[in-house]
Amino acid sequence: MTNNKTLIENSKPSANLYSRLFSYYRVYKKLIFIGLAGLCLFSLVDAGMIYFVKPLIDQGLGKADSHTLQLGALLVIGIFLLRGIASFTSSYAIAYISSKVTYRIRQQAFDKLLFLPREYFDLNSRGSLISKIIYDTEQLSQAFSSAVVIAIRESVIILVLFSMMVYNSWQLTAIFLFIVPIIALIINKVSKRFKNISHKLQNSMGQVSNKTEQAILNQQEIVLLDTRTQISAQFEKINNHNRQQNMKLQATSAISNPVIQLIASFAIAAVLLLASIDQVLNQLTPGSFTLILIAMGSLLKPLKQLSNINQQLQKGLIAANSLFSFLDQQEEHDTGKKHLSKQCLNISFNNLSFTYQGKTQPALSNFSLNIKAGTSIAFVGESGSGKSTLARLLLRLYQSPKQSILINDIAIEDYSLTSLRAQFAFVSQDIVLIDDTLANNICFGCHRDVTDTEIEQAAINANVMAFAKELPLGLNTEIGENGRNLSGGQRQRIAIARAILRDARIIVLDEATSALDNHSEKHIQQALTRLTQNKTVLIIAHKLSSIQHVDEIIVINKGRLIEQGNHKTLLAKAGYYQALYHGQ
Repeated sequence: MTNNKTLIENSKPSANLYSRLFSYYRVYKKLIFIGLAGLCLFSLVDAGMIYFVKPLIDQGLGKADSHTLQLGALLVIGIFLLRGIASFTSSYAIAYISSKVTYRIRQQAFDKLLFLPREYFDLNSRGSLISKIIYDTEQLSQAFSSAVVIAIRESVIILVLFSMMVYNSWQLTAIFLFIVPIIALIINKVSKRFKNISHKLQNSMGQVSNKTEQAILNQQEIVLLDTRTQISAQFEKINNHNRQQNMKLQATSAISNPVIQLIASFAIAAVLLLASIDQVLNQLTPGSFTLILIAMGSLLKPLKQLSNINQQLQKGLIAANSLFSFLDQQEEHDTGKKHLSKQCLNISFNNLSFTYQGKTQPALSNFSLNIKAGTSIAFVGESGSGKSTLARLLLRLYQSPKQSILINDIAIEDYSLTSLRAQFAFVSQDIVLIDDTLANNICFGCHRDVTDTEIEQAAINANVMAFAKELPLGLNTEIGENGRNLSGGQRQRIAIARAILRDARIIVLDEATSALDNHSEKHIQQALTRLTQNKTVLIIAHKLSSIQHVDEIIVINKGRLIEQGNHKTLLAKAGYYQALYHGQ
């Protein structure tokens, strides 16, 4: 796994990278052929127009041949018509291919995001991951929709121009052979610098995305704590670093163009001097000499374009390498073959010890507990004691040591993730709501057809109807992005209604009633009591007054089970639980 500073992988593009990229384009072989054919035809026609300069000057003007000039007028229209058709065909075909490839890679990256283990998100910032899916795929699109087009088109133009020059005067053309290695050396140096800066620029974009996301998510706290100036200063530093990297990229591009053109100008000057020699001059017609000069001047534009595309190509290759590294991340471990049915589910923790990646202090140490099906269990303890870790390991959000957690005497890693999680309804402190109606949020994640009556009954049992009936469209009211129009207590009641409708055999409540008022909590406790029949309820709570009714309370301190029993028994022990209870 990588950390935030090294999220965008810094590895050199290899043959495997090019091969993997090509595999995405291989499925569009026919369109690629059409696009390349159109590009070559466009370049051939575009550069070939210069060839008609010679007969127009030597025949049309030199010999006053009106027929040649009239024929030239017709050819101009035909050439530009053919040039336009070729340009449209090639541009559309290549743009279509690029958009399809970008769509496919972006979809694969998004799907990969959904199947990554929880540890990956602990070690990588959300802003950097968003930047990877949006920014990196966009760079890849630009590189292979514009840069590749330019590379092929300008290369063919150079080849055609150079061929015409050789055909008309190989002596004058030979001068260009001396500057080609120099230009190639400059392009190579520029490419290496582009590659290095492009990597830093993408890393910087990840930091910009991350800081922006944090500011949006924490806007209320920033305003209340009056830290806007501090946050702005932090963003300014990151934003300025991004600007500096971009300016380095632009500066490298800007200096490479005039240097290449200056070298080419020396070649043109040498051609003029060589043409002044009588032996060479006598072999040239006015048309041939004009053609060579125009061709040499025309070579400057494609040479300039080729030097410019290095920036896009290197950014595209770095983006592709970053995306492929992301796509190669290992997904959630799921090799279980057994199917967990809805039969009576007994849970066992056997000497469970677990330490989060990057931490030295164990979250759980030698934790052992047997939970009978159909009972309600509450886990209590101070923050960081390991209560939530138990739920995460049970749901396999993190991988516990083998044979340390069993359901019906079978290790949970032997069950498929789908069948295991289908038996759980998890309600946490962080409620995830979709931008949809109340009803659709309640049935979200319920993988069966549900009726409006079932949704309404779940809403009643979770006390959602207490506020839903006040809304304009009741349960059909839109709640906004992540339920922004709802209070914290209302959001949690929706999540509990979702868990009721899911009708899973094991219900895990991680501080699920913490934001409810006493009146709402009373209704929820009644609903949860009805749910305990033939089901197992695991409650993680700081609010001890809400768990006095459970069958058993498990007291955890620093990852170890130190007390267990019902509320009255634990109070009578006058131990750790009593201290927690009286402390509240």
